[in-house]
This record gives sequence, C-alpha cells and structure tokens, in this order.
Amino acid sequence: MRCRCRFLSQKLWVTRRLMTAILVLAALASAQITVKLGADKTKYVIVGTIVTPRETLNGKVVIEGDSITCVSTDCAMPADATQITTGKSYIFPGFIDAHNHVAYNILPKWTPPKVYQRRSQWQASTSYKIFKKPYDQNKKTLFCEMVKYGEVKALLSGITTIQGTSPGSLCVGVLVRNAENQNQLNLPASHVRTYILPISTFDGQIDWSVTKSFVVHIAEGVSGDPSSLKEFQVLQDKNLLTENTAIIHGTAFGDTEFQKMGEAKAKLVWSPQSNLRLYEQTTNIPLALAHGISVSLGVDWNASGSDTLFDELRVANDVNTDSFQSAIRDSDWIPMITTNPAKALALDHEIGELKAGMKADITVLRSRDADATQSLLKTHLQDVQMVWIGGKLLYGNSSVVQKVRGDTCEPLLVRGSRKRVCVSDPNPRVPKSEESLATITQKLQAVYPGLAPLVP
Repeated sequence: MRCRCRFLSQKLWVTRRLMTAILVLAALASAQITVKLGADKTKYVIVGTIVTPRETLNGKVVIEGDSITCVSTDCAMPADATQITTGKSYIFPGFIDAHNHVAYNILPKWTPPKVYQRRSQWQASTSYKIFKKPYDQNKKTLFCEMVKYGEVKALLSGITTIQGTSPGSLCVGVLVRNAENQNQLNLPASHVRTYILPISTFDGQIDWSVTKSFVVHIAEGVSGDPSSLKEFQVLQDKNLLTENTAIIHGTAFGDTEFQKMGEAKAKLVWSPQSNLRLYEQTTNIPLALAHGISVSLGVDWNASGSDTLFDELRVANDVNTDSFQSAIRDSDWIPMITTNPAKALALDHEIGELKAGMKADITVLRSRDADATQSLLKTHLQDVQMVWIGGKLLYGNSSVVQKVRGDTCEPLLVRGSRKRVCVSDPNPRVPKSEESLATITQKLQAVYPGLAPLVP
C-alpha cells in the first residue's frame, strides 16, 4: 500500500511538472512576435497593445517611411506592408533619456570616497580625476566610437532619443537621436542648447525665437547648499529662467526656487540614482510637482547613475514610496520618459507619442503585468522586444530583426536572451557610419581594457 501511494505521488508530481511546462510554452507562444513580410520595405504595421498618454488600446501602428501614419483599432493595411504582431507585449513610444553624458558611458561605475555637498567638490577630487582619465585620453581620437558605444547602451533600454551629446558631431547620425544634434528632424542647429559648465561662466546670448530648449545644470548639491542655490540666482540674473529652460538636477532647491520655476513654466530633469550616490539625497520632487513643474527622468551617466533606464525608474519608484509618500502617481511614470522630456527638449511635435504625423520611434516590451505602468516598472533588458527609430528596426529579438533586416545586424546575448543590434549603416554622408559594434568595441578595448560592459 505504501509503494502504491508513493507511485501515485510521483505520478502526480510528473503530471504537475508536465502541465507547468505546457503552460510555460503556451505563455511563450502568446508572447512570441510574428512577422509576415511584405514587398515594400518602407511600410510596416505593428499590431498589439498600444500605450498612449491616456489609455492602452488593442490596435495597429502604421509606419510609412520614417513616420507614423495611423494609430487606431481600425487602421487600413498599406499595400505590400510587413505586418508584425507583438503578442503579449506593450507598444510604447520610443523612450527619451532627458539627461545623459553619453560619451562618458565607456567608463565603469565610480565609487565616490565620500559624500559631497555640491558638484564642484567631486569634480575637483583626485579620485574622480584619476577615474575619468581614460575619457580625457581618448576623446580626441575616439569620440565617435565613445558616443556610439553609449548610444548602443541606451538602445538596449529602449531609448530612442537622448540628451547629452556634443552638438556638431557628424558621426552620431545613424543610431539614437541626439537631442542637441536633432538627428533627421530638420531643425535649426541651436533649437536645443545645452550648458554643462557653471552658469556663472555663461556669457553668450540666446535667441529665444530660435532656441526652444535651454538645458542647463543648476544647483546640483545637497538641499539648501548656499553655493548651489547661488547658481539659481545667477540663472535669473542672466534672464535665463524661462518656459524654454530645462533645469537638470536642482537637488538643492526648496520651496522658493520651485515656486519661481513654476511661475516661469521651466522644466525639471531628475536623476535620482546619481544624486543618491554622490550626495545621499535627491531632488524634492513632491515640491516640484506641487508647483506644477513638469518632471522628466534622466539616467545621468554610467559612472554614478543606473545601469539601465529601467533600473533608474525602479530607483525613482523606491524613493517615491520610501521618502515621497507616493507623491508621484502611477500615471506619471510613463510621461516622465516620453511626453515630458519631449516637451522639455521642445521636440514634442516630432517624438514622445504614438500618433499620426510623429516620427516612427517605437519601443516594444514584453508584458510583465496587466497594467502597462506596472509592467514597465518590472521590465529588464531581456524584455526589450523591438526598438524602432525613424521607421527603422535597430534592435530587438534576434529572430524578428533577422527576418526584417536579414543578416545586416550583429548578434548580441542580453541576459540569456538572443538579440540583434543594427549599428553599421552604409550612409556615406555620416563619418564612420560603416563601423560595426564589434569594430567600435575592439577600438575602445585596445586603448581602454576597463571598458564598461554594454550588458551589466
């Protein structure tokens, strides 16, 4: 009798394992992306759950050329278009990193030897100067490779536009959109201007009829730090606090500063992980929100920021829960990496939403939750299914990219998930555009063995 019970128990265990395996396979099948190729390589229809600023809907996103021509439940299928059905995934607008120092992302993590009071202290420290020496030594000869390596790192997080690349760098015109360079957006060179030096050194003039976004580091220091707050006064004295101003950090700000920002309709860019690592505190976001200030999220850089945009979101969410009494609502998270930075960078007429007339910048993520926001907060690198920029599939699941792009893209293993990334571009107008990721990595590692990994 005892043996019979043991046999039944083992049989039940095997049955349960088999049923579990079947359910897992069924779940994977429902999540699998399918591709039905069309003859016209400029037209695509992406089918699935679409995330808009107001809702999610089951429908289609139609891409023709570099733009979106329809987002709806009943879009017509263009002739000869390729249809991509995303299964159990979310179709987001391409994510925007509102603040990053892209070329510095060849550097690994930096461990600050102490907690600082303001930015100028750690920038002047011996520890930091030693840490960033590889950047200083190689930026003159390998700047293009350094930037593109940082762009690929961003691409893996579903980022399609990034702020923080030196304007006028022609070699950066083939991957992620660089806000200062307005990649393929046909905007004036000074549409977005960035100033990362102390604001006291700014002695230029801004033509606000042309410059629609002035992105500036201000008051990066502990709360109430007098030296940091003086920067905000200088900004005002130079008549640079306007609705076109996007302030990065503002960690020293209190109610007075946020009130003036709100009155001017200036925007705020928040990088919590970097703030916490350097100062053990971060910007008072509840105060900013109380004064009606639009807040965007930026990873800052690899040295003291998060490894990925998804990690940065989780840090922000933890701070919100632990310190902000959930002042940031669930409905705020997606706008902080889409519509808000698009407006802060004055690019909202081109990117930041999925709607007709916008550029076809699209990020598709595996569903991790029935709610799109909660799914985003649970997302990791391996969950990125596809990333499109200007109607081109540049990154995603290996089988999908290979079916759409053939063998033109390089394989990449991302935390156990097989991906492909399309780095090399035959565009003859862009210097070094023919470089592959393998070439870029080899060049950088030859001069800097400590190169930060693309996939942490």
